[in-house]
Amino acid sequence: MPVPKPIRSDFTTGFQIKFILAIALGALLTTLAIYYYLDQGLGTNYFDALATLATVDAALTSSLVITFCLQLFLVFILTIGLTLFVSHKIAGPVFRYEASLEKILEGDLRIDVRTRDGDQLKSMIDGMNCWQDSLRTIYSQANQLERELLSQLSRADTQSAHETSELKAAVDKMSRVLAFESDALKGGP
Repeated sequence: MPVPKPIRSDFTTGFQIKFILAIALGALLTTLAIYYYLDQGLGTNYFDALATLATVDAALTSSLVITFCLQLFLVFILTIGLTLFVSHKIAGPVFRYEASLEKILEGDLRIDVRTRDGDQLKSMIDGMNCWQDSLRTIYSQANQLERELLSQLSRADTQSAHETSELKAAVDKMSRVLAFESDALKGGP
């Protein structure tokens, strides 16, 4: 079974495209703002043209600074928005995964980690849920085997008392090893 990638490449590509579009949108808006601010006709004669150029020259430096600040502000706002969106898609599942994993490590195998369709860790968490299902199956089969062995031992008349006690000790040891699973599946401590 191939190892699932926690974060799909289409998600990272989509994020990069959105980020590039956010920067391009900020640049476009500020470029349009400076264009319309500085778009002045030169006039009909030479003196009008010189006066217009002098006005544009005086306003150019401050316009560029204002445009740069506006662009920086827009990119900053868009970056925060995209970061919050991405963190919701990645960090949310990580927190749920961590809380569920703590319960599983405490021995409660009834927990299935739930994911949403758009979560980026879905493939990894689905793999963990499959692993848990196989553990549940193994422990259930081991508990069934334990019950069958105890049943057979209780009916054994032909074996010597020593052999029976050794078998019972082995079954008791297996029972102690698997006890946490039995309690976890029944909702015990």
